[in-house]
Amino acid sequence: MLAPVAPFVQFCGNCAPITSILLYAAPFPTLMSIGAANHPQSLGSDGKQRSSILSLPLLPYSSMTVNATLWTLYGLLISSKPIYLCNSVGILMGLFYVATFVHKSGGLASSSSSKYLPVTSSALPKPLTILSRTDLPSTFSSQITVSLLLLTSGLLAFRLHNKTLIGVLANLICGVMFLSPLSSLFSIIKKKSCPRGSIPLPFTLVQGLNCFLWTVYGKIGLKDVTVWGPNFFGLWCALAQAAVKFRYEGREPGLGKP
Repeated sequence: MLAPVAPFVQFCGNCAPITSILLYAAPFPTLMSIGAANHPQSLGSDGKQRSSILSLPLLPYSSMTVNATLWTLYGLLISSKPIYLCNSVGILMGLFYVATFVHKSGGLASSSSSKYLPVTSSALPKPLTILSRTDLPSTFSSQITVSLLLLTSGLLAFRLHNKTLIGVLANLICGVMFLSPLSSLFSIIKKKSCPRGSIPLPFTLVQGLNCFLWTVYGKIGLKDVTVWGPNFFGLWCALAQAAVKFRYEGREPGLGKP
């Protein structure tokens, strides 16, 4: 049983799962509006050409699923409802995103009855499927293999009640997810120019708020560095993204002028 906590800390613990679910739901509009791989010229409701699924990587969705699963297992081991409830929702949403991504990428095998008919050209001699892509990054098979390895390790640790191993695995995934946007920040700072829309402010603010809430609740309420540690790091990552956006968005490359 957790010791009683201050009202503000409890408030953070109650709100953190909500912001986590909002973050899990963030990719939904993009993934639903994006065009299928074999229909790259499809138009949206506004009459403009839609981007193809070929412009998106699979890694954010596969890592989301693994991350949510590991945190659900960790939350169950430490009996923390705020952790395992919101992340169990994340598992379902992650699986839905992966399934949608695979479907829009042509599926696992070409089929003449598929909604997205395979195309054949000199540049693409074979019908396109998810197995054809090597830019996810890496390949679909390698991502599934790594994901299954991480999930198997997590489930084994859960069975052995080894929360330390699950926490380490979950923190590694979190670190990768938080670090991935930073590579583009260095490029923006070097060019002294941030293209409009390259850093979505609403998502960055929600991420920062989510990490702040989990940091407070994890540090004071749970007193668990496994929870507050990665979120404290994620909070600084969100602040860095927001600072770069406000500093360089709309400025000409190399000149630093609006």
